[in-house]
Amino acid sequence: MKLRGLRTINITCLILCIISMIFTLIIICIISVIHTFIVYNNFVKSYPFSTVPFWKDNRAINKNPLLPVLKVEDVNLSNLTIVIASCCRNVKKNLLGFQRNLHAITTLFGYYRIYLGESDSHDGTLEALNEWRKNDSDHVRVYSTGQQRWQVPSRTARIALCRNTLLQKARQELSSFDYYLVIDVDVGSSPSFDINDFLSNFIYERFSWIAMTATQRSEYYDIWALRIKSILPFDCWQRIKEITFFLIDQTFLTQRLVKIHQGPIPRNISLIEVESAFGGAALYDAKYLNNECSYEGKKERGWWWNNEQCEHVSFHQCIQQYANDKKLYINPRFQIC
Repeated sequence: MKLRGLRTINITCLILCIISMIFTLIIICIISVIHTFIVYNNFVKSYPFSTVPFWKDNRAINKNPLLPVLKVEDVNLSNLTIVIASCCRNVKKNLLGFQRNLHAITTLFGYYRIYLGESDSHDGTLEALNEWRKNDSDHVRVYSTGQQRWQVPSRTARIALCRNTLLQKARQELSSFDYYLVIDVDVGSSPSFDINDFLSNFIYERFSWIAMTATQRSEYYDIWALRIKSILPFDCWQRIKEITFFLIDQTFLTQRLVKIHQGPIPRNISLIEVESAFGGAALYDAKYLNNECSYEGKKERGWWWNNEQCEHVSFHQCIQQYANDKKLYINPRFQIC
């Protein structure tokens, strides 16, 4: 009888504990929902949203823009060197167009070197890259890390690892180079690529800029890499996730923080000064690529499932610290695709 009574008491205690835990979780959820709604409403009421695309916003318009000193047809790069770096995954179908466009670029320079990093491909990309290297062994280097997805689950961490490897190899193998072009294979293979658009990066005074980043003809898609202090000083996608966590529709913030800025940028406007941008390609003056700087695809703090960051942002933050007030720009004429 005593054992039966004790068993009944234990079951009752267990049920009460379960009810208590469920009640506690409900309270936590209610508090979290209320907190999220408060944060969301405060942000919506207080944040100075743009009513026009960033390139039209007066806060982003430079009152003293960098002005050209040359015409495109007068640009001469024959005494300069360029290093091109690209990370490749399942891009075999793009390689023919990519090689065509890189050939148009590299023939402008006195010397060039192409660094290609590969991982996690299953479409024959690595074999195609090695064939490219074999046909141009004086200029092309290929590095593969094999299957990385299980060791490095974060996509941006894998891309950062690739970009760091290629930059490190260039620094090790070449005593010096003048320009460093980071370019994505998919957009870099576009048949609409025009070499004069690339040359428009060089019509400005030498050493007057850190980097020129690309645009596209149809849309400016790369908002994740974009940072403009007065307009988008934060990771907009991360901010949207944080303050719409519980039951809040993301449509309003996505429209006001992302889509409003994704229209095509007119090619006839001045350079746009930014803290960070990419857009599929970025051309760096190698003078400003400080050895202390590297790409970081993960934040130092944060939960492992939610700590990705755009690798270009951390890199750009670092190189600007050593650049003596020189700036990064979006070049509206540098339409990569």
